[in-house]
Amino acid sequence: MRDGNEDRFVIREDGGLVLMAVADGVGGGPGGEIAAEAAVNELAGRFFAAPRTQPIAERLGDAMREANTAVLKAAEASSKPSAATTLVAGVVDGRHLVIANLGDSRAYLVRDGASRQITEDHAGTVEHGITRFVGDSRGVQADVFMEELQAGDRLVLCSDGLTRHVEPAEIAPTLDAHAGTLEAGADALVALANARGGEDNVTVVLYAARGARVSDRQRSTLALGVFVAFVVLVVAGAFAVLFSVAPYASP
Repeated sequence: MRDGNEDRFVIREDGGLVLMAVADGVGGGPGGEIAAEAAVNELAGRFFAAPRTQPIAERLGDAMREANTAVLKAAEASSKPSAATTLVAGVVDGRHLVIANLGDSRAYLVRDGASRQITEDHAGTVEHGITRFVGDSRGVQADVFMEELQAGDRLVLCSDGLTRHVEPAEIAPTLDAHAGTLEAGADALVALANARGGEDNVTVVLYAARGARVSDRQRSTLALGVFVAFVVLVVAGAFAVLFSVAPYASP
């Protein structure tokens, strides 16, 4: 089990665009938390600083590359040259969704009682080995995917702390069983992962397109804290974020 949290996330809305991202320090190695922090901060800053006339897919791809540069600089400054992180990011513009990823943090689209993985893992033959990541001195090229959202769709961004223990086919029924609030859905996914071992940090960002069932309370409340969902009202829908740090296993 990990005794520190190397997961980071960001949610930001500006000018009608919603950006969300999850980063997971690679392999629990030195500087994973530094890499993840630098990645999400640079991603958000660069994306929203780009010209609004530039297509969203290009803006997001460029921001992923700038995040790579930021991680390399942070790794050098902290004397942790191997610091690296995964990164999955999504941008919602009305009904349009753009997803980009490097590594094995994933994006799922939940629709009509079924979940579909949008991203493809960049993983090797070694278990949890990463072939593409943020913090690569050779440079990076993120995979970019585009989707059209429908009323009632839910988007799940998560670190592999969730997917190590929860099968893709379990995501939709778990959310459906706790559909009263986004907080309940995110909480249920994290609880399921922890109940099955919780060997890694778990971060889940849950987004609901308009038309999904969301409580009135959830539209106006911001809760903050470990093991407590973050609920943020945005123009295009609503979010819930829940992260947990796996407890340290004493010798």
